[in-house]
Amino acid sequence: MAKYPQLDDMQGVWKMKEVSDAAKSGLWRSVGTRALFGGGDADGAVDIIDYITIATTGNALDFGDLSAARYETGCVGTFTRSIWGGGTGVSNVIDYVNPQSTGDAADFGNLTVARHKTNLGASNSIRGLFGGGEAPGRSDVIDYITMASTGDAADFGNLLAGNSGVAGVSSPTRAIWMGGTAPSTTNVIQFVEIDTAGNAVDFGDLVTATQNSSCSSSSTRAVLNGGYAGGGISTLTFITMASQGNSNDFGDRSEASDSTGATSNSVRAITAGGGTSTVIDYYNISTGGLALDFGDLTAGRATPNATSTAHGGLNNGI
Repeated sequence: MAKYPQLDDMQGVWKMKEVSDAAKSGLWRSVGTRALFGGGDADGAVDIIDYITIATTGNALDFGDLSAARYETGCVGTFTRSIWGGGTGVSNVIDYVNPQSTGDAADFGNLTVARHKTNLGASNSIRGLFGGGEAPGRSDVIDYITMASTGDAADFGNLLAGNSGVAGVSSPTRAIWMGGTAPSTTNVIQFVEIDTAGNAVDFGDLVTATQNSSCSSSSTRAVLNGGYAGGGISTLTFITMASQGNSNDFGDRSEASDSTGATSNSVRAITAGGGTSTVIDYYNISTGGLALDFGDLTAGRATPNATSTAHGGLNNGI
């Protein structure tokens, strides 16, 4: 397939069929891009799924429910599927919804190892990856699924070490995990190539060793949102995913917090929740700065793990 300009800014000359095919595949950013937040901890696990339209502002709306109340799941997605795997209670359950409609989640299959604290998954338009977690000890397992089908996850490889509370993010070609607890809070950034199975390799280091963070991305830049470093922090730091190296300071979230949910439409990043917070923030991935108020979740909770229909792993410009 011919290469075209990056879809993050929609520049270039396009045939109508190319636009249509890209939109159907989840590769075309649109004002209707939805973000979904599934599960969470509100003094106990909840099964809530909320949704927002990323290009606007306003409060989240009720979408439906997960198949069971749980939190600290991994979350991946495409234009047609939002998928959550694992979760507290040391679950192996993977379930999914069609983000273009509303309704309750259906069964997808099972992880290779039951675990929680995978925090965030990583995906392109074909594969979804779930890395690390607790099972109940810290796991180094990386699983993958083919998101257009249903069925059990398969073994992909291993993280550099057993790691829980690690934050995952993706470009169209790379899955990247940042920070976590391995066994103490770590500053390690590591990655794999999504299309080829294998073990993670070192990418660089975070500015601050952090666990229980969340991530948002365009197709080229990933931003780590807050996290826990002896207490909740507000710092945003970023990496350029196609290269390797250490993270750089980017800005701040509106409040210090850990265990948030995060995603993007590849231009605007969204973070939500953390602790008992209902706050949803947004910022521009290309410019950074102080995050601004977007609205509120339907219920305050920690780890309302999120995906969208146009996150950075989908917008690969082909």
